[in-house]
Amino acid sequence: MLTMRGMTAVRISAIAFAALALLPASASAAGVTISGDDGNPLAINTTAPTPIRNLDVSYGVTFGSSDPAYHKTTVLGPDGAAASSGSSCYPKSAITNVSRHADYRGNGTYAVVVQTFTNSACTAGAKEQRFLYSVNAGTAITPPTGIVLTRLPNSFSTITHKVPVALNPGAYAYEVRFARGGVIGPDGGISGPASDAFLDRNTGLADARFTEPGQYVMVARIKSGDYYTPWSAPIQFAVKAPFDLSFVGFPDPDGPSYKLRGTLRDPYARGSRVTVYYAKGKKGGKFRKLGRSSKINSRKRFTLRFKLRRPGIYRLQYRFKGSSLVLGGKVTEAIRIRRTIRFG
Repeated sequence: MLTMRGMTAVRISAIAFAALALLPASASAAGVTISGDDGNPLAINTTAPTPIRNLDVSYGVTFGSSDPAYHKTTVLGPDGAAASSGSSCYPKSAITNVSRHADYRGNGTYAVVVQTFTNSACTAGAKEQRFLYSVNAGTAITPPTGIVLTRLPNSFSTITHKVPVALNPGAYAYEVRFARGGVIGPDGGISGPASDAFLDRNTGLADARFTEPGQYVMVARIKSGDYYTPWSAPIQFAVKAPFDLSFVGFPDPDGPSYKLRGTLRDPYARGSRVTVYYAKGKKGGKFRKLGRSSKINSRKRFTLRFKLRRPGIYRLQYRFKGSSLVLGGKVTEAIRIRRTIRFG
């Protein structure tokens, strides 16, 4: 027959056992690493996400001696969906280290989920821990420096400009887009048609060709699998055409009053005027103003009537002060006046 003291002891022991049964399972002794921005293993923990930018992530799990006999691992992305294929149920006696690739599913916090079990079906004695890391990948564009031209004067070839783009660790596919008069849409990209610039990942330079002058906008982002990083902050810059002439003729070459007609290579200076100067001789001498031309018309032409009474060799200089689309410049050529104007 139990005494009251004995009954009390039994009751207290039963209550303590029930309380222990309600305690959470002890933490796993596993160690978890991911490939950091430099490609080397970087330890992560369960309390705060370890920040990285790397898009080519692999995780590694090493199980300790106190861990149960069987284990499974996987990675969850910021959206809660699997970012890696889940491992099978492995015995710790055969596999103490697990290494697998984790896909990029957008910027945000990822969790390496480590589960351990006491039976070979991985159904009993389950314990789970989540080791955290966060990805904040992206890129940026440095605006072109100096004057950006469509082509060099007197050249028919479009210039290939090298535009610096910031590289991101583990990124292999970049999308660099630009548009003349482009508008940024709600997603941060260019709304409407845009051209692509090829990025050399060895140099971080994107090849861009601008066939028309105007105001341009450019953005970039990175593609990894089926996912993209956010678009970079847009850059804006002006592109101009050079000032040069394709032809100068003299519809009225008989002096002392002459008429010249010039034709520009590009149509972008329409409505502007060219100022013409002259200097005596093949070299040296001060340039003096002959006059301002008519407005450049839709056929890229301008005209000017002027007087030169003394025969000889002259240099004519065509000056353009510049506009929003055309860079200011000057072109010089020699003419010879006898009774009529001749070049050279």
